[in-house]
Amino acid sequence: MTDAGASRRTRALAVQTSREQSGSEPTRRSVRSAPSRQWQPPEGLAPEDVLAVIDAAQSERDRLLLRVLWATGARISEALALRSMDVRRDSLVLPNLKNPSRLTKRVFLPAGQADLPGALLLWAKEHGLADDEPLFFSRKRLAGGALRSISRQQAWEIVRAASEQADVRVLALRGSRFGAAGEPAPVHPHLLRHARVRQIVRATKSLPIAQKQAGWSRLQMAYLSVGDDEVGEAMRTVEH
Repeated sequence: MTDAGASRRTRALAVQTSREQSGSEPTRRSVRSAPSRQWQPPEGLAPEDVLAVIDAAQSERDRLLLRVLWATGARISEALALRSMDVRRDSLVLPNLKNPSRLTKRVFLPAGQADLPGALLLWAKEHGLADDEPLFFSRKRLAGGALRSISRQQAWEIVRAASEQADVRVLALRGSRFGAAGEPAPVHPHLLRHARVRQIVRATKSLPIAQKQAGWSRLQMAYLSVGDDEVGEAMRTVEH
């Protein structure tokens, strides 16, 4: 079973994916709830759903931000702190905001995102950014005129807009202006972290690797949980 297949079967949404395609119109994905199943944390998205959201972003800056969130599994505040000086050939150095014993973390990039460092540095060069200036900068500046990063709220809106454009939705854990709890709602940034960590666990079979990449201070055993579909498929391979 492929990693994408496992992620699809173990996603905590217990969803049904429908695709509509006509003529040259791009494929749209819609994640809907299945009434007979229950939400099982942590939430998850299949990699192909995340890639559809990234493709639907409205600008190069927004696509790069979404790529960083997906490639690293970073918290939104960690991704927004990224600077040119933090970009390495095969990894990104990010602040580790919720682990006092490890203030920064070097997050290695998956093979599918190997071109991300180059794309980030090219973006910085094209916009004349200094090594210590935020890559995801806002039009508004600090009091002294220095660049500042976009806000967390702006980042959430970027992810939400791309999710709606791609027609990828998840079951909401709590009610909001986008819908009631348990109803389909747009993707939010932290779901990309859950999806990446779950994919790391499925691909490597190693919680310590996931712990290192995510910057946790302790192992998160919840990511070992599996869904009924994956258990059912696995048991069908047991002959006796």
